[in-house]
Amino acid sequence: MINADARICGMRAIEMENEWLQVTILPEVGAKIYDLLCKRTGRNFLWHNPRIAPQPYPIEGIFDNYWCGGWDDCFPTCDACELRGEHYPGLGELRSLHWEVESADSHGEDSLARLSAFGPISPVRAEKRVVLAGNAPVLRMQYEITNLGMLPLDFIWGTHPALQPTGEMSLRIPARTGIVGEASTLAFGAPGQRYHWPSLETIGQVVDISRVQGSDLGAYCGHYVTDLEEGWYAVEDRLTGEGFLLQFPLDICPYLWLWLTYGGYRGHHHVIVEPWTSYPVNLAKAISQKTSRCLRPGEKFSVEVCATVYTRPETCQEALKRVSQ
Repeated sequence: MINADARICGMRAIEMENEWLQVTILPEVGAKIYDLLCKRTGRNFLWHNPRIAPQPYPIEGIFDNYWCGGWDDCFPTCDACELRGEHYPGLGELRSLHWEVESADSHGEDSLARLSAFGPISPVRAEKRVVLAGNAPVLRMQYEITNLGMLPLDFIWGTHPALQPTGEMSLRIPARTGIVGEASTLAFGAPGQRYHWPSLETIGQVVDISRVQGSDLGAYCGHYVTDLEEGWYAVEDRLTGEGFLLQFPLDICPYLWLWLTYGGYRGHHHVIVEPWTSYPVNLAKAISQKTSRCLRPGEKFSVEVCATVYTRPETCQEALKRVSQ
């Protein structure tokens, strides 16, 4: 079932629903996914900012000053940066745009929304297809970015689901290496420090980065995870067995960026695990380290990610099999 004319905070919203999930898309705020609700448990897996409602905002606006939460996408950078006379804002130039709804209807048992936008800085056309399966708790998102210009275009791409933590949550990531990007306390390491994921040795102790902390910790960190063994991760409650799993193409997105906020940044409490094409997640730095990607004139970048939710007695591995079909 799909409703293409719902409203949230006075703005158009696209609502999708099947037996397992309720999904909401906000075309006027970067085509973000605002809700991913498990109907069986009533849990919204996506974090909402309790102080900021969904609203349009200017491309020059500081992302965190307007961020209502949910699931955003990033192009052509994550960190704000200056490059070749242009300023690229945090999370890039597409995250605040009003995307056009090309179509929103049912295709057989599935619900499908197609949205598009033109880059205001980069000469690109971006397309996003969101498909909610009719016969399973599976959400697929397909992205395509076309270089409309006459020159090669450097970029990095990532997707940014902000997840609502629970009291006993763990990050299940099949990887070998962690790298500290930044941290508000030495308990989360020093920038540049490498460690065997998920065990970080620091200040006389070993910290398990995969164990999500409470908001009373008053700290935050940003870590990279590399040497991924497979293209997926899960965020799972150890007590209830509830989990969110995201599958992504490892050959296109070989890095994860973890932004873990435990009350130490603006009072927020959320977990964000982002697949990325490049490392680091700053376009200017990625170019200098030769990890950025490039689109030639007329060339397209395409990627698909697939999400599902699960709860006990189903396991993470069983959920992975579902999205791999």
